[in-house]
Amino acid sequence: MPPALGHDPRPHEALVTRLARRSLKLVLFIAASLPLLALARGVFRGALAANPYPSVIQSTGLWSLRLLLIGLLLSPLARAGQWSWPLDIRRMVGLFASFYALVHLVVWGKDYGFDWGFLASEVTARPYLAVGFAGALLLVPLAATSTDGSVRRLGARAWRRLHWLAYPAAGLAYLHFVMAGRFTRAEILIDGLVLAALLTLRLARAGRRHLTALRTQYP
Repeated sequence: MPPALGHDPRPHEALVTRLARRSLKLVLFIAASLPLLALARGVFRGALAANPYPSVIQSTGLWSLRLLLIGLLLSPLARAGQWSWPLDIRRMVGLFASFYALVHLVVWGKDYGFDWGFLASEVTARPYLAVGFAGALLLVPLAATSTDGSVRRLGARAWRRLHWLAYPAAGLAYLHFVMAGRFTRAEILIDGLVLAALLTLRLARAGRRHLTALRTQYP
């Protein structure tokens, strides 16, 4: 049935869209929190109570990497399907990736009693720790500039360039876990293929933009 004369359906459609987006973000928040809640349950009531550190360190690090890869996958997915919803959840996915990386580092430090001198010596002595620490540091400016206000202050172009750091951050995180021997063979293969595909897509897109700019500048 066509809408009644003088009735504009757009406000109703906009309300439905807002509710759908909020529902999607709520579902994502719950889903991304589940690994941490499962770890907390294991620490306080389950099998991890005796010595929680190794399992918590490994799990939080792996989930940080997985969420980084998911976050990087959202933009190509949005372009391929011409959808907006992947972009609606990209920020939350990235913040959860940074959060799990923070928990990963804090629990690792707590395992050694926050002995900063010893921790620093470990990072400098063990290449896989140095690689992982460098990857975690790259997440700091990404999380710090995740707000709409940061986009306005930096400008959209500079903000996008800054957030390309997510690619080397994911690459360093992947290398960290491979070097540490913390992956199963299946995860090495799957995460490696996903990361390689994402980097290929990003480089191809950047190359196309560069060629377009050159053709515009030198027709």
